[in-house]
Amino acid sequence: MVTREGSRPASAEQRLKELGIQLPAPPQPFGTYAEAVHTGNLLFLTGMLPTVGREAKFIGRIGAELDVQTGRKAAYLAALNALAVARQHLGSLDKVTRIVRLGVLVATSGDVREQPKIADGASELLQDVFGKDKNPGRLVYGVASLPLGVPVELELIFEVFA
Repeated sequence: MVTREGSRPASAEQRLKELGIQLPAPPQPFGTYAEAVHTGNLLFLTGMLPTVGREAKFIGRIGAELDVQTGRKAAYLAALNALAVARQHLGSLDKVTRIVRLGVLVATSGDVREQPKIADGASELLQDVFGKDKNPGRLVYGVASLPLGVPVELELIFEVFA
């Protein structure tokens, strides 16, 4: 974990700067739903896709058109979009006290069994930004297809300061 003066851990916003990560503009929903729902001290994000603007950056299924490394990149981009939506909704990622859950849907074909490696593309970014102590519980699904033909879709639940 990165630390600042003394033993105080770096904040999520400080880590983003130190890692040289600039979050993209938050994506707009591709349907009739809210990308962020805040209730009590929980922030739910759903439908986080690997898009840039209104376009899918990656299209295809792992094991058919795309390989595992490309799937990891798609998961990373979807996680960047999730962070952008969370920041937009909260005002700062420093309001996140814990990542409760990360759900990762991976579109695959055939007998693909490497969904956890693909999900690590998102998990590793979240760990780099928030620290190991805030790692979420995670559930990874292999599915036949996803919206816009993308290989990965994320859902996240954050615990936040009320």
